[in-house]
Amino acid sequence: MRLSQEAAGAGLFDVRFGAREIILSPVSARLHGLAGDRPAVISIADWLRRVHPADRMTTLQTVRDAVQRSTTFDLEFRVRLADGAIRWIQAIGRPCDEEAGAPQRVTGLNLDISARKETETTLIEAKRDAEAARLAAERANAAKTEFLSAMSHELRTPLNAVIGFSTLLAGSERLDGDLQRYAELVRTSGANLLGIVNDVLDFSAVEAGAVTLNREAFGIQPLIEGCLAIVGAAVSAKTLDIASLIDNNVPERLLGDEARLQQVLLNLLNNAVKFTQSGSVTVSVRHKGRTPWGERVSFRVIDTGIGIAADKQQRLFERFYQVDSSIQRDYGGTGLGLAISKKLVERMGGEIGVTSTPGRGSTFWFTLTLPRAHSVAEAPALPASDPAIRPGRILLVEDIDINRELASVMLRAAGHTVEVAENGFEAVRAVQIGQHDLVLMDIQMPGMDGLMATRLIRCLPGDRARVPIVAMTANVLPNQVQAFREAGLDDHLGKPFSPADLDATLRRWLGGGKPGLAPETAVVDQPTLTIDRAHYEHNLSMLPSHSVSRLLGHLGKLATESFSGESSTRAGRTTLRREAHALASGSGLIGFSALSQACATLDGYDEPLIAEEGLAGFDAALAHVRRLAAAAASETQRLIADMEEPSSSAVRATQ
Repeated sequence: MRLSQEAAGAGLFDVRFGAREIILSPVSARLHGLAGDRPAVISIADWLRRVHPADRMTTLQTVRDAVQRSTTFDLEFRVRLADGAIRWIQAIGRPCDEEAGAPQRVTGLNLDISARKETETTLIEAKRDAEAARLAAERANAAKTEFLSAMSHELRTPLNAVIGFSTLLAGSERLDGDLQRYAELVRTSGANLLGIVNDVLDFSAVEAGAVTLNREAFGIQPLIEGCLAIVGAAVSAKTLDIASLIDNNVPERLLGDEARLQQVLLNLLNNAVKFTQSGSVTVSVRHKGRTPWGERVSFRVIDTGIGIAADKQQRLFERFYQVDSSIQRDYGGTGLGLAISKKLVERMGGEIGVTSTPGRGSTFWFTLTLPRAHSVAEAPALPASDPAIRPGRILLVEDIDINRELASVMLRAAGHTVEVAENGFEAVRAVQIGQHDLVLMDIQMPGMDGLMATRLIRCLPGDRARVPIVAMTANVLPNQVQAFREAGLDDHLGKPFSPADLDATLRRWLGGGKPGLAPETAVVDQPTLTIDRAHYEHNLSMLPSHSVSRLLGHLGKLATESFSGESSTRAGRTTLRREAHALASGSGLIGFSALSQACATLDGYDEPLIAEEGLAGFDAALAHVRRLAAAAASETQRLIADMEEPSSSAVRATQ
């Protein structure tokens, strides 16, 4: 025992009230700055003088309370050493040797925690510095945005006068020769400057989040024709062909912000015309599939212009960026058009990019998901265009890695900051030391489950006890949901959940909507034998392809390796239920709804039910799960191969 204490840096202490003295073991004596070659006996008053003045009252009160209640205490205090240094000591003790109901001694351990305290202090200071830097950056960014916005507005007023009066002069037919040319130059220069000011204003508004997107019906064909007509004058001054190619599968009318979509297309078209002296400029619109949120539509502007080097392409969408100084000198512009386009496309829930070869031309593309115009009431709102939802700091508590990864990808794709905990112990600790806007809590976890973790969180001091906690679990029965309420959970998200379900839950707690538990029953689509294609295609459209491929591979491995055990023993059935629980959520999240439901049924076949109904029901449920798991394992391999095939085809096409 003594050797283990010394190895841990722990020393014993013995407080004797009758003698008003403290006996310190050699290790404890050394921790207090005394000679450590033998035990030390000092008076309580001498010991108290060694305790840091700021810690004396708290230390005394903690020990007194423990003595009065005959309970264990655990406290931390500082002592001053002879050289002026400070040492942190943790003391853990308990009253003993009670006589006439009053303890006569307190014994326990002393631990040197100076290194831990130093680390904690460093972390706190680093966090404080980082938070101060973040706030300073936010204030600077807000001040910059306000300045740009105010400056742009102030410049527009005199510019309108300059442009208006120069236009009147140029069209008055009263000017001769050079004066007419001067008026035209003033008007052109004023229009160019107004375009720059508008770009700055647009960018500052987008960056400040002050752009509100409209959702109105518009026609694709009139939109493209209108854009081509606007750039027609610039095209006619060059030897350029301009054309449009619209896929027949693209719906005639869609829902979205036509004005902002036109702004993006005109930015790309104007750039294409500007940097293309001869050849062609083509606008291509292609249908890329259907999702529950609408039609995926790809827009491409293809030119045969000067092209862009590969090492310059990634920076094209940065504000004020030009490929090199000659671009601005020869072609003009501020480098804001593409930055604005990127912000607008992302605001509309899409993505934008470029492929280019120097000397051969460029293709600027962006992809959006837009509902059909005839399904206004049915189409779900795009989360990226909903100004109510805000990015949040979310603690995700999930013990199964496939579920953890998928939920993390969905949350981060929606712009949220995600911290992960793998069990209840980690969840309580994370809430205790961190700041979170929402906790997504799995219920069935090893060690400490979600209900116990929630109860402990609700006992924490201050605002941390009031953090919203949402049960994220396959347990959806009414009595289970009632247990969630009683444990202190605020809401319930049943597994498997779709991105739309997750988004709806986040809106309730991060979007200012009326909070409350989700309905206890929901209408779900009838699952197919292997995979719900609509559910799978939806997830495929929302997540990066490499993430979907990795999740499919993980699911296929679980489906292949699980359910090989026997059901004849209690231990075997426990293992089978654990495997079913692990597979239920992940399979449903990806789209294997039938397998998910079958696994949930098997997981719910507990021993009391077997004792009541016999083993035949469990075996039947197990056989059903095995059939569906085998089918799912085969299906995941096919889906992964389908995902890899387009990539291989693209590689062959470029060779």
